[in-house]
Amino acid sequence: MKGENIRVSLGRKEILHGVDFDAEPGKVTAIIGPNGSGKSTLLKALSGEIESSGKVALNGRDISELKPWQLAAMRGVLPQSSTVAFPFSVLEIVRLGLANGLAAGDDTLPSKALAHVDLAGFEHRSYQNLSGGEQQRVQLARVLTQVWAAKYHDKPKWLLLDEPVASLDIAHQFTVLGVARNFAAQGGGVVVVMHDLNLTALFADYVYVLSEGNVWGSGTPTAILNDKTMEQVYGIDLPINTLPKGQVPFILPQAMKHDLTV
Repeated sequence: MKGENIRVSLGRKEILHGVDFDAEPGKVTAIIGPNGSGKSTLLKALSGEIESSGKVALNGRDISELKPWQLAAMRGVLPQSSTVAFPFSVLEIVRLGLANGLAAGDDTLPSKALAHVDLAGFEHRSYQNLSGGEQQRVQLARVLTQVWAAKYHDKPKWLLLDEPVASLDIAHQFTVLGVARNFAAQGGGVVVVMHDLNLTALFADYVYVLSEGNVWGSGTPTAILNDKTMEQVYGIDLPINTLPKGQVPFILPQAMKHDLTV
């Protein structure tokens, strides 16, 4: 996936100012930055959800030249939030992804996808009666059924995820990140908007830092997550890799005993 000189305007206000972006299959590419920096807007431009100038190519093809069904076969998009107005069951929601993908004839996929996000047995539950975190995982299962196989005819498929762990407890944050890592390990591409910098450092292969609609910098988590980034992008004097003073408990995700790829 490659973006060149991406510009997005809302009315007379330009939100993205000529962003260049490059994500490789087999890797997890994270987009971070302060609130209002343009992260979700960039993801929507990369997915083709909103109009933008410049060029976005998916597997070498300009997305402006692809039909909706062709895009749907190549990439699945998890938005920051989803509104469902009708009383659908969980299975009905997940099957929406099955209808848009290349494996529409495989009725076993919805249940497999739900099991992947720790919702096995939820098929006949009412979507409206689920918690916010459970609904988010149902939506991820929907996206997974759309792009179930990470590759098709040796071409990668793509997961585009907008803050997929924002409403989840810590255990299910690792569940969802494990799904993303597995998809990349199988040859697919993952682009994800993140706020949690610790989790970004733990599971991303490459990071883009946005600030005021521009790419402030990019690199591996080790290279880009540093004191300078915290000060100049986030405006906070917060040193990286420094233990907090006193006896305040803190949780270090990197200390997890099990590999994210399962």
